[in-house]
Amino acid sequence: MRLLLSAAKRGAVLAPLLLCLMLSWLLLPLPAQAQGGIAMSGTFYHQNFEIPQGVELSAPSIYVVVSNQGDEEFGVRMSSETPLGVDISFSEDDFSLEPGGQKQVYVTVKVSEDAIPGDYELLICAQRLSAETEGAVGISTSVAQKAKLKVLGESAWVEVKVLSPTGEPVVAQVRLFKLIEGRENEFAMSTSGTLEAKVSPGHYIVRAYVASEMLADESFDIAADESKSITLTVRTIYFGGVGIVPNYYTETGELAFAQVVYTLHNLYQPMNDVEVILKVTEDGVPSEEISVLSLGTLDVGDIGGNYNYIPQGGWQSRDYGFRLELYVGGKPYTTTLEHKLSTGLASTPINWPLIGGIIAAVVVIGGVVYLVVRRKRA
Repeated sequence: MRLLLSAAKRGAVLAPLLLCLMLSWLLLPLPAQAQGGIAMSGTFYHQNFEIPQGVELSAPSIYVVVSNQGDEEFGVRMSSETPLGVDISFSEDDFSLEPGGQKQVYVTVKVSEDAIPGDYELLICAQRLSAETEGAVGISTSVAQKAKLKVLGESAWVEVKVLSPTGEPVVAQVRLFKLIEGRENEFAMSTSGTLEAKVSPGHYIVRAYVASEMLADESFDIAADESKSITLTVRTIYFGGVGIVPNYYTETGELAFAQVVYTLHNLYQPMNDVEVILKVTEDGVPSEEISVLSLGTLDVGDIGGNYNYIPQGGWQSRDYGFRLELYVGGKPYTTTLEHKLSTGLASTPINWPLIGGIIAAVVVIGGVVYLVVRRKRA
């Protein structure tokens, strides 16, 4: 009886893997598939990855959408089949879908330094889970998608910076695409205005976006072992001269307030309904959002601003993070990088037992040294 139960459990565990392998033989590169109420669409199936050893590729344009086309809720488990030295991870591995619901799952492909160069296929599978029965999870149906992968032993290095016409850094979204067989495949992405990436040799296009609008782009070729630096110049609205200046009470030396200073540069065009929001975090957790500037019209040119910040609950011994965000017409337009301020206000508790032990050890060592010296003199 135990042998039969053990075999049943093993079957429940192996079922999803066997089903994915069966699908890998029958799978066609279709944009959407449906099976038993579960469906999968998205962009993964038409990706043509060319990734050097030691590179992790993740981009907002690489994803699948899992849908529930049935009339009852069910759970979904994501899995993958990859060659040795290659791993696939998902933004979510297990989730539930209500009837008519869907989930967008982002896919990351990581190629290790030990991966063997060559051509491979990647398989990802979304498995519909049935109800739990006696501790074993059964699998009813699954859907899958394939993509091509070429692991390369050669690599190059790309650095991209987004600057204003005056040479100041601009916070922007930078997206790097590689052209493979006439199709753009996203290779890397950054939201800080700078991008550094280890890439495979080939032809690329890099673009800079602010408020979802592409402001600059450049195409280039790069060879194996080559390093290339790209500068994208944009005319937009951006923050400059941002700083967090702590101010202290003269009498006590305690922190009074943090002065947030900045300059808003408009090199683009007049904008209506403009607001600057200060967003504060405490130890990485959002704590406050404060409107520090509101304008009916932001003209072309520069405008300076400052704000004296004091936490609502008073200063604590924490790491404070400050970020300014510009809204135009109620929608986010641009932002700054986060600036940190560590207060360290709380005093460290005195460990009296430890201090007592140290003093005792010093007394003992001193006594031993005294006796040794006295004997030598005798």
